[in-house]
Amino acid sequence: MTAALMAIFTTIFASNLPTPLYAVWQVQWGFSSMALTAIFSVYVFGVASTLITLGSLSDKLGRRQVLVPGLLLTIISSVMFMFADDIVDLGLARVLTGIGTGIITGAASAAVVEMEPDGNWARGATLSALFFTLGAFAGPTVSSLALRWDIDAGFWPFALIVVLCVTTIALLITAPWPAHLGQRRADFSWRTWRPTTIRLPREMLGVFAFAGAAISLAWSTGSLYGSLGPSLATNLVGIGDRSTAGLFAAAWQLLAGMSQFACQRQPVSRMLLLGPSTLMIGLLAMAAAVLFSSPWIFAFATIATAFGAGATGVVAIASVSEVAPPAERGGITSAFYLLAYLTMATVVLSLGFVSDLVGLGNSILGFTAVVSVAAVGLIIVAVRSGRVTLFS
Repeated sequence: MTAALMAIFTTIFASNLPTPLYAVWQVQWGFSSMALTAIFSVYVFGVASTLITLGSLSDKLGRRQVLVPGLLLTIISSVMFMFADDIVDLGLARVLTGIGTGIITGAASAAVVEMEPDGNWARGATLSALFFTLGAFAGPTVSSLALRWDIDAGFWPFALIVVLCVTTIALLITAPWPAHLGQRRADFSWRTWRPTTIRLPREMLGVFAFAGAAISLAWSTGSLYGSLGPSLATNLVGIGDRSTAGLFAAAWQLLAGMSQFACQRQPVSRMLLLGPSTLMIGLLAMAAAVLFSSPWIFAFATIATAFGAGATGVVAIASVSEVAPPAERGGITSAFYLLAYLTMATVVLSLGFVSDLVGLGNSILGFTAVVSVAAVGLIIVAVRSGRVTLFS
């Protein structure tokens, strides 16, 4: 189980590590905001394409047989980052990172749940989420500290990923591994294998649309911090130190993860109000931080949007999980996350495009307005559908 948890941590660490470095590369090589967000987004398309095609491969080929190639791809992408000379190198490295992430996260999470003693799937899922959160926090933290200490932030953090991947591969190969997880099925054949099929039952369309809107709100805000967050902090909010700006992105990931854990035991009806409302307050604070160039207001916005996004994400996942038929849950979950990833990429690319046209500040203000209106709309739909009552 340790090897599977290490695989989750390492791949999420790798996928989030470049966040504080985007703005540095942008200044160094002089590319546009649209190009910056494109670098971020190609990772998403790498993950999404892998979910579509290889999402169920580890069920038949074996968890370990899928995890090791995924980690090798992460090593290759990290080496490409270390020796990148231009934006094309960055884009290729991000694509490989996305493919590796798509391969690893599903297989490793399934392995953790399956190896949990006494079939305690809830504890296994919680452990997976914990290591996911730790990786998302550690990535931008390490690269921000490398910037602060001026120790070649474009090289050594990625070298650390290589070390983590090699260590994890060694654990996967040498550690005792349950036969039903470590071996491919006897009836598996590459000739007869087909990519993952994603199908959505017609009766779930309404719930799926509602949950998809909720997760899109949450992940859109996270993608803002992950792509343009450091640029926003340095160019608009008055945070002069790039390493400090990167730590805001790391803090957002940690707080969003903590919010998800804190909200798991809360009634969904309560989270339907609290999540979008807190997210909207945070977005309004972000707009104020841009207008008044206030680091303190931006700090409050980071806290509020992270907790709001975490709570809204829990609502989305719970809404789908409660009504999905067990026999089709895997495909429905894949479709759900595919929608979330594609929405995140679309929002990020749109932000980059608009930023080049009207400026970063105006694009951020427009983003906060659009997502705030969408959050209000989500609450209204929840009330009208009977999912929540304002007065009880």
